[in-house]
Amino acid sequence: MSSWSSWAGQSATESPKPPQGLPPVGLRAKIATLRQQGVKRPSDTGSFSPLKQEPVKQEPVESPADNSARQAKIRALAEKIRSESRQSREESAQQKKQQEADKQAALTEQSKKKVEEELLRVENLIPGLEEKVVSAEDETERIAILAAPLSMEAVEDLKEVQAQAIRDTERAVKATKIHLDGAVRELEKIKREVQAIQGGAGKTKLVAELAKLDERLQAARAKVDEHKNVRKDHEAATQAEKTLAELSGRLAGVEMECEKAVMMAEPIAKVLGSDLQELGAADIREAKEALRVAQATLAPTLRLIIGKSAGLKGPVLQKMLDLQSRAEESKNQLERAQQTVEEAQSGAAAQPILKQAKERLAAVEEILERMRETEAPFLMGIETLPADESTEALDKMDTAAKLAMSALLDSNKYVSLKIVEVGRLSEATASSARQELEKVKKQIDDHVQRVRKFQAEASKRRRVHLVVGIKHSVEVAEAAIQKLQELSGELRKATAENLAEALEKARAADVEAQSAVTAARREVQDKQQDMRQQEGGQAETLKGDSEVLRSKVRVNSMEAELNKFKRLAGEADEKIKVQKSLHDLFQVLASADADIQRLSEASKQWPANQKPPAEDDQAVTAVQGTLSGATSQVEKKIQAARGLELKELKTVLGRLQKAQKALDTVKEAVRERNRSESKGLVQEASAAVQKAEQMLGPIVKAAAAPANEPVLRFPDLLAEGKDALQSMSQATELVAAGQAKQLMLEVKVEFARLQMRCKTGMRKIKTALSELSSYHENTVSQSTAAVLDALRTAARRGEGGAYVPEELFTELASGSEMISEKQLSDFFATYGTGSQLSDEQVQLVMRLLVPHGLTRRAFDALLADYYSVARDIAITDDFEIQSAKKVRKLEVGELVEARGAVQIHETLGLERVMCFAVLDGASGWVTVRTKAGVSYLTSAPKPFLYCTQDVSLRRSADSETDCVRQLHAGEALELLQGPEHERLGSEKRLRGIACSDESSGWLQVQNSDGATMAEERNNMFKCTEAIAMTDVEDFDSCSMVRRVDVGEALELLPGSEANPDSGGTRMKFRACRDGLEGWVTTRGSQGKVYAQPVKRHFVCIQACPLHAGLGAESSVVRVLMPGEAFEAFEDPKEVTGGLKRDTYKVRAVRDGADGWVVAQTAGEIVQWSKTYKVLKTVPLTKSQPANEAAEVVEVVRVLEPDELVDVSEPPTEDRSSGQLRARCVAQKDQSAGWATVRDGLSSLHMRPLTEAELIEAKALTAAEDRGAAAPTTPPLDKSGKGKGKSKTASKGKGRGQASNAPKRPFVEVKQEMEQSSWQRSSKRYRSS
Repeated sequence: MSSWSSWAGQSATESPKPPQGLPPVGLRAKIATLRQQGVKRPSDTGSFSPLKQEPVKQEPVESPADNSARQAKIRALAEKIRSESRQSREESAQQKKQQEADKQAALTEQSKKKVEEELLRVENLIPGLEEKVVSAEDETERIAILAAPLSMEAVEDLKEVQAQAIRDTERAVKATKIHLDGAVRELEKIKREVQAIQGGAGKTKLVAELAKLDERLQAARAKVDEHKNVRKDHEAATQAEKTLAELSGRLAGVEMECEKAVMMAEPIAKVLGSDLQELGAADIREAKEALRVAQATLAPTLRLIIGKSAGLKGPVLQKMLDLQSRAEESKNQLERAQQTVEEAQSGAAAQPILKQAKERLAAVEEILERMRETEAPFLMGIETLPADESTEALDKMDTAAKLAMSALLDSNKYVSLKIVEVGRLSEATASSARQELEKVKKQIDDHVQRVRKFQAEASKRRRVHLVVGIKHSVEVAEAAIQKLQELSGELRKATAENLAEALEKARAADVEAQSAVTAARREVQDKQQDMRQQEGGQAETLKGDSEVLRSKVRVNSMEAELNKFKRLAGEADEKIKVQKSLHDLFQVLASADADIQRLSEASKQWPANQKPPAEDDQAVTAVQGTLSGATSQVEKKIQAARGLELKELKTVLGRLQKAQKALDTVKEAVRERNRSESKGLVQEASAAVQKAEQMLGPIVKAAAAPANEPVLRFPDLLAEGKDALQSMSQATELVAAGQAKQLMLEVKVEFARLQMRCKTGMRKIKTALSELSSYHENTVSQSTAAVLDALRTAARRGEGGAYVPEELFTELASGSEMISEKQLSDFFATYGTGSQLSDEQVQLVMRLLVPHGLTRRAFDALLADYYSVARDIAITDDFEIQSAKKVRKLEVGELVEARGAVQIHETLGLERVMCFAVLDGASGWVTVRTKAGVSYLTSAPKPFLYCTQDVSLRRSADSETDCVRQLHAGEALELLQGPEHERLGSEKRLRGIACSDESSGWLQVQNSDGATMAEERNNMFKCTEAIAMTDVEDFDSCSMVRRVDVGEALELLPGSEANPDSGGTRMKFRACRDGLEGWVTTRGSQGKVYAQPVKRHFVCIQACPLHAGLGAESSVVRVLMPGEAFEAFEDPKEVTGGLKRDTYKVRAVRDGADGWVVAQTAGEIVQWSKTYKVLKTVPLTKSQPANEAAEVVEVVRVLEPDELVDVSEPPTEDRSSGQLRARCVAQKDQSAGWATVRDGLSSLHMRPLTEAELIEAKALTAAEDRGAAAPTTPPLDKSGKGKGKSKTASKGKGRGQASNAPKRPFVEVKQEMEQSSWQRSSKRYRSS
């Protein structure tokens, strides 16, 4: 309502927005009145305006005066509305407040009336309750009357009366308790009702009356409780009467023992105040023993009497109390006697303590007297002692004071301990002894004060001594500074000739002064530190500090003098250095001037069209370097130079510029003559490039149309291309060598053009060689396949199309041991190849396959039809795929041997062949190629192996079978089947975590011998909540062994489960962490689980290493001891990289022996390669026999170490000499012949290349064939030409021609080899 009122009162110019919701009723009426009067709501423009009754165009224009009047009227109406609204709200609030007050007054009057009624009702209940209380009190009195006979002595005459009294009393007690309980319940009920009443004048009175009634009920209940055990009390009194006589007699005997002990202590009491030395230790011991026996007898008797008195009433209780008072009287007599004996014993023990304390005091006084004697040197009247004597005397005083203080402290400690010790004696003796010891301690404290005063005096004397030492050191340093000042004056006056000498003397004095000042500074610091550690009064301390400060000021002044001398010495050093630096420059300048003069005269004699002599050219360069270095040095020095040095440097710079002008004239003459020489270099390089381009022409032409070239010409074309590539490389090197020199601009441009021609030529020759080589390789591959297919077809003469190469070899060789190229050519000329091969292609293949003839083994290997699996394919048992069954799957890279011709499936168009798997001997049909041309098998050479060391050839795959013969290193083997891979004794590990310390890794559970190191257990538990391990299962009698932590592994022991009476389950375990055994609660009485069974846990039965990984070379994290548990994450796995064994079925090439070979990981058997590496110098002979006694041996040449040769077939044995020899061709010069692989059973002369070496050799050969992409400049000879090989030197290389070296006898070559070998050994021996 207020928001609507405020809205109504706003002016029309304020653009008000009306509040949300409906306005009050009264306000709505006012608003309706305003609307009737022509006022509408505020518009968006924010003003009240009259309602428009007519169109806008016809409305008259309103004047400003009318507008103001209307606004005033609106504001007056708004104010009236707000006033009426405010008055209405106030009247409404007043009425509401009056109504609430009337209502509250009515409620208060009604509540008071109700409270009074409740109080009156409760007050009417009080008389009835009081009657019940009185009745209960009367019954209580009646109980006391009924129980009166029980308080009499229990005699036979009163037995029946007392029994009846007990029965009546018990019945009365029971009835009274019932009445009391009823009264109490009613009282509590009334109390609750009173508490529930709110206020009231009589409530307090009712509460007080109820409290009195409650007290009376409690008193009555207490009287009843006295008689609730009346029967039991009467029986106890009867029994006490029986034991009363026995206790009385026993007490009489104890009293006699007590009187005897007291009588033995009376003599000790008589002498207690006199000399205690008259008493013997035996008397005291006897008296103490008698007292101890009496007390031991009396104590149980007294306790028995007190125990029997408990719970008794009446006359029996009084008799028991009489006996108790007699026993207590005897106890008091014993205590008095005991006190007397203890006082006597304490007095005897205190006398030695006092004696020892006095003796120690006397010893301390003697030490103090010796301490005072050490002060004697300072008490002789000498004011200042010598430094050494003063130091010695002060040290003695300090030592004596420390000794005295130590003795006093020991004595003080002893007396303090004895004071505490005598406190344990009797009170009187302890007080007397303590007084004596306090006197001794006071004397010791006085002596301590004297020693401290002595130490203070010594500290004061030491402080004086330190000040004297400081002054002496400072005076010595001042004398050295005085001497340095004198020499500094002489240095200022010194001339250039004696400046260095004066500076040297001053520096020597400076070193001496610095040492003295440093020593003084160190002395001041050390003595000041010592003075701070000394104790003394404030006056002495201030005095010493002032002396030290004055000494410090003097030292600082001396250090300032040293700094002044340093500046002076620096100036002198600078003068000397300037003189030395200028002297060197003058010498350099004089030498340069002489050299320039000599070169100027020599340049007039140089020929016009030739390069200057090398000596003069080098001299020009050297002089230029000298001048440049000197000029640079002078310019750098000028930037920082001042004064005399700057002036001298400017003079030197002028002379250097003049010398540079003369040298420039000589350099111009050198450039003129070099220009003429450069023209000659350009002509030479241009001729080399032109020659290489001429050689390049036929090769590029042939590469453009390789099909038009004869097949047999391709080797020559490739050789010519390599020669052209080499020639172009030489031309490129010559151009690069010319560009490396200092040339004129036009010469550089000419060389750039030549370089561009060289790059273009190199690109063309490489492209042409690549195309020719690719075309030649494709031609050779297709032709070779066709020729081999023809030979294999001719060799299929056995049943089912099987190979019979022996018959074909016999037919072709015509009785010889070798098939020549001509014999094969004649065969193909007669029978053809069965394909569209030309005679030239056949002749090319013959040159490649039979360059030097084919032996029987080489022919067999050549015709062997082996395939390599290119894609995964299955081998089946039948040719027909629909009916065939899978034998097994062939893996990629696996070798198979064809056992027949390739057959084509008519329906599917597949090429299939009968094969034998070399790996495991499986046989069946395999698809070679699909109808779509997808190849699954590719041709492969016959596999051979090589022995790297001696191995045994056995009859079967079992390594324990008989040995056929021993295979020696260097022998080649034909692979018939295998290899069969087998792991030997591989270890097993499993991944997990140790239960004892949570170390993770791979645990070895089985060693290489197959022995189990850790076994899996099904009786393992894991602790889930911390619990105690106890020694036995019973909770009442067990003790804790140790705490079992969360996550700890426990091994359950057999037959060890128990269920305690309190609930839960307990089992006996062995802790895997430390092997302790005990009982553990697995399930609590409330069902809580403390340990639960777990799986995949292994327990070590011996020491087991925990590895970081699964590999054989992984490191060991730690070793688990027997009994430790290990939680596994997965099943055990074999260790990777362990020992393995490969088994091969082979045939020895040497003698054809068949058998099985077992190879370990050491690599006894490796794959054979046709490329051999020469290990030792070995002759290459014309024929196989190497024994001159059997046949004349002709040496082709000597193979050098590290040379590579290509072997046409595996090595065989020379029967004439027993050597293992191979037919080979040297890669270096294509020399063919026989070489020794192994000489008898000695070391090898050659060996096949390994797989890595083969890859490296092929990459090197390919790089040589391609040529260097960016050839480097070769070293120059005296003529300036490169030292590369000439064309004549390389002519014939790489084309199969043998070397033109003269043939020599084998014996001569062998002797030469032995002689060179001996010389090399001797040289190595001398060098070592």
